[in-house]
Amino acid sequence: MNEPMYALLQKLDEFLVISDQETDWSKPDGVKKFDAKMERQDELMNELEVLAKEANTLVGRVLRFPMADSYALYVVTRVYKKTVKVRWVMWCDAWMDDRLGYEGNLDYDYVANTIQGQDNLKKLFSK
Repeated sequence: MNEPMYALLQKLDEFLVISDQETDWSKPDGVKKFDAKMERQDELMNELEVLAKEANTLVGRVLRFPMADSYALYVVTRVYKKTVKVRWVMWCDAWMDDRLGYEGNLDYDYVANTIQGQDNLKKLFSK
């Protein structure tokens, strides 16, 4: 396994562990811990994007499906010939897509085109 892919898989593991952490809202520091978790998730998503681009893979890339006033987030965990496996990310309001649930497979071309569209929008609005 090449170095960028190894680093990517380690960051992906860290991202999934952090994303699975529930917030205990009954504790006085619940909001503070929730904010820290989201901040770390955002940092890791940015790092995963860079590492995935370096490794030329969709693994580690995040898909955003609009839900109410936020998004349901899914991260690509595996790439096959015609599909990719995505896993739900407990982020912000923790929206989950009804069609995918916790985990599922999506068409490779759909995911590649969606990620390319996200990258193009990011590039356009960064100018």
